[in-house]
Amino acid sequence: MKKTVKGRWRLAVALGVVAALGVSGCGLNEDNASSNTSTDGSVLRIGTTTDVSNFNPLQSLSKTDSWILNAMYPHLLRIDENAKKAPELAKEYRYEDDGKTAVFVLRDDFKWTDGKPVVADDVKFSAEMIMKYKLGNVAAKLTWVESIEAPDATTVKFKLSQPYAPFAEGVGFWMSIVPKHVFEPAGDLSKFPNDTNWVGAGPFVLDSMTKGQRYVMKRNESYPLAPGGKAAVSKVEYRVYPDVNTMMLALRNGDIDLMGTPVPVSAAKTFEGDSKIKMAKVGALGFAHLTYNMKNKHLADQEVRQALSMSVDTKSIISAVLQGDAQEMAGPISPIFSDYDNTEVKPYAFDPAGAKAKLTAAGYKDANNDGFFDELAFGVACDQSNANMTRVVQLFRESAAKAGIKLENECVERNTFLARTKSGEYDIDASQWGVFDNPMDQLRSTYLSSNPGGINYNLLKSTEIDKLINEAAGTTDPEAFKTKIKNLDKVVHDQAYLTPLYVENFRFAYNGSKFTGFAPSPSDLLGMVTAYSLAQVTPVK
Repeated sequence: MKKTVKGRWRLAVALGVVAALGVSGCGLNEDNASSNTSTDGSVLRIGTTTDVSNFNPLQSLSKTDSWILNAMYPHLLRIDENAKKAPELAKEYRYEDDGKTAVFVLRDDFKWTDGKPVVADDVKFSAEMIMKYKLGNVAAKLTWVESIEAPDATTVKFKLSQPYAPFAEGVGFWMSIVPKHVFEPAGDLSKFPNDTNWVGAGPFVLDSMTKGQRYVMKRNESYPLAPGGKAAVSKVEYRVYPDVNTMMLALRNGDIDLMGTPVPVSAAKTFEGDSKIKMAKVGALGFAHLTYNMKNKHLADQEVRQALSMSVDTKSIISAVLQGDAQEMAGPISPIFSDYDNTEVKPYAFDPAGAKAKLTAAGYKDANNDGFFDELAFGVACDQSNANMTRVVQLFRESAAKAGIKLENECVERNTFLARTKSGEYDIDASQWGVFDNPMDQLRSTYLSSNPGGINYNLLKSTEIDKLINEAAGTTDPEAFKTKIKNLDKVVHDQAYLTPLYVENFRFAYNGSKFTGFAPSPSDLLGMVTAYSLAQVTPVK
């Protein structure tokens, strides 16, 4: 039976973010007249804090790279405001051969900006080049592909070595589709800069740039997902600022119309008195959490992990750190994925006295009467540049002390933190995952003991969990799949392999007196600047 995209699986994923600001200089295809585009009311000016570092959409992308290139190169699927996968280039997909063949049916009205149609051969070529040169994070999502067929202009078939439930959604969302007739002559695509004479099929295509200053995109005159067949905005101009505070000032002064990055929660009130600035709120596709290293003999004890979960005052953390603008979590599946979040699972209640009683019953003692159990002293690692997480660690130390558990702050600079986390040189990891595109990939990455390149920071090796994950991964019936994910949600919660903290809300600020119609998507990375969102924007008359 055919299963279309609509209403199927939900999203959640992790793209890297580059923090460095490039220097000013003359750019490729630079058009000095572009600096005057701000006088045109149909030009949407967006603030960013990073330059484009890579114009090849098949490779891993930084923040501004993804914003600009995703507006140029279509994906098979997109994410809507409810974190559901929705059609983009593909109007539907289905599985055949008991889940071993994923079939995408494409729209027939997408065109490249040089006039050629977007066809199945473009999709086939894009995927095959990613596999051949192992490009970006999509290469891992194509692991199961044995061959790809394009029997006609609007059909693409991925032949898989085994069924994998979220294959179509993961590849559909993450993989950029490039024009074969432009990219194939370039040869080795791992070395192709794609830094001039751009040809795209999104709502906009890059026209000129001045590194360190601006990136100007012109409208694609044929984009079927925009009302009327093309975007109402004639140009999109990304302007580069040294930091978020400077960008906020630029929005207030009217130099830009939208902040690409979210407004810090502590600064959101600064816009309250400005009638022209509107705020849109979206949820996150990742979440903050505490993860326990199973190589530590005491943290390998389920009673200890549960007691630690009972020692976290999550409500106070949300109030103090995020001023209440976040949602508490229970299990490892974010509530933003309502089809998979097991609502029968409840967060561990903050109960330090109960945690102390649990540990006493388990045989732990405070022989020297110093208020702490003798063997329960742990370090809590975090990225010290993340102000929210350093504050979380401080509050966790204070609340855990009431349960008789001694914690030490081991927050360090980011690269050291990441190295220690990956090598298992820590007791408790306090961190925040960025973007998961679906719960299945999340569970595989975080708990499957055999998953190469995953983020199994628990260093968990559990035959039970492996079996549950592998069985769910091969289940392509949507309802059975949901049931198995919910069961995994409960098992991980009961075992307390991690303590979920919160799903953060993000606020995006824009000039509502000039533009309207944005279609925000969850996460700080997608936000207001997806291709679909930009294609819906209209100037206020």
